[in-house]
Amino acid sequence: MNHRSVINAESAGAAPSPARKRSLLLRLIRSAQPMTRTELASRLEIDKSTVTENIKPLIAEGLIREETQEGEGRKARVLSFVNDRDYFIGLNLGVRRSQVGLISLNGEIEEEVDFETPSTATFALRMARERIESIYRNNPDKQLRVIGVSVPGMTDASRSELVYAPNLGWDNVQIADKLKVNESVKVIVENDSTAAAMYEARVRIRRTEEGLMSNFILVRSGTGIGVGLVIGGEVFRGSGSGIGIAGEFGHMTIVAGGKPCVCGNRGCWEKYASAASAATLYLGDRPPGRGESVPRFVEIVSKAENGDNRSRRSLEKIGDYLGIGIANVIMGIGVPRVIISGRLVYGWQFIKDPMFEAIRRSIVGKFEGWSVEAGEPVGSAIGGALEVAVEEFLTTL
Repeated sequence: MNHRSVINAESAGAAPSPARKRSLLLRLIRSAQPMTRTELASRLEIDKSTVTENIKPLIAEGLIREETQEGEGRKARVLSFVNDRDYFIGLNLGVRRSQVGLISLNGEIEEEVDFETPSTATFALRMARERIESIYRNNPDKQLRVIGVSVPGMTDASRSELVYAPNLGWDNVQIADKLKVNESVKVIVENDSTAAAMYEARVRIRRTEEGLMSNFILVRSGTGIGVGLVIGGEVFRGSGSGIGIAGEFGHMTIVAGGKPCVCGNRGCWEKYASAASAATLYLGDRPPGRGESVPRFVEIVSKAENGDNRSRRSLEKIGDYLGIGIANVIMGIGVPRVIISGRLVYGWQFIKDPMFEAIRRSIVGKFEGWSVEAGEPVGSAIGGALEVAVEEFLTTL
C-alpha cells in the first residue's frame, strides 16, 4: 500500500477518516520540519490542494505555523509546529533505571532526569510522580497534553494498567491513575518495545525519505527482550479486548529445558540473547568469585574491544542465540526487515556476524530479502515514552 492509497483510498476500498489524513500529515511535518506544502505533497504522493485542505484549519487553530524561509537565493513558505504552546511528558520505567523527560512538538527533548528504579511499584511511581509534578509546575505558561509511559511488560487493552512485568516482578499496577496531574491530561501506558518501535519509525522518517509507511520488526534488548511491530507505519498491538501480549517474544522457548526465567518458563530467548545474559555467558553459569563483580554489558564490550577472547566469545554466543530467535520471529510474523535497539547495539561489531550466520542456517536464510540492522542503543527508552504521548495527541486531534 503506497501513500496515495492511504490518503485517497484509491485501492483500499474505504475512505480514510479526516483524522487519519491529518495524522499522516502531522507525523511527517513533525519528523521532517520545516517543510513546504510541495514537499509534503511529494512525500505523501497527494495533490497539493489536499495538503492545503488539511493544513489550513491547523494553522487557524495555532497548532501549525507557516513562515518564509530563505535559502539558496530563493524564499519558500515552510510549515512547522508551534512549539511554545503544548508539551508532553514521558516516563520510561526501566528494570534498573527510569527516566522522565519533556518534549514539545518540535521533536527535541528539552528536559530529562533519571533515577534508580525502586524495587516496588508504589515507590517507583511515587518518585516518578514527584518528577512529573516538578516539570508540570515549572511550565505554567504551556499546556501539558499527554503523559506517555513505557513499561517492560504487558499492558491492558485500555493502555492504563501494567498487567505483568516479569523482570520487575510487578503485576496489576494502575499506572495511569497514579500519575494523573489533572483530569484533562491523558496518561497512556505502552509496552516499551512497542514504544521503541514508534520512536524508531519517527527517527527513520527524519533521516531518510522512507519510513512513513514502512514495515519492520523492532527487537529491543536490554535486561530482557521485547519485540515491536510496525506495519504500514503504524504499530501493531494485537487484537481483541484482552491484555497486550503482542511482542512478548522474549519469553518464547529457544532451548528446551534451558535456564530458568523470571516468567516461570525455562529456556526463554531473553535468557540467552539479551544484554543482561552476557554476564552469565561470561561467567559460565558460575557465581562471581571472591572480589569479582558481575560485569555489566558495556564492560564486556569494552574488554572485547581490547582483545579479551572470553568477552568476544560471550558476545558471539549472544549473536548466535539472537539470530535463532530473529529467524523464528521473521517466520512467525512474515516481515523480513528487523531493527535491533537497546544496549545490545553497543556490542554490534561482535554480535552481527554470528547472528547473520544463525539466520542463514534457518529456513529464512534460504530466501532473499531479509535484513537486520542496528538501531538506537539508548534513545528509544525515554524517546519511546515521549513518542507514545505525542502520537496519542496527533492521532486524536
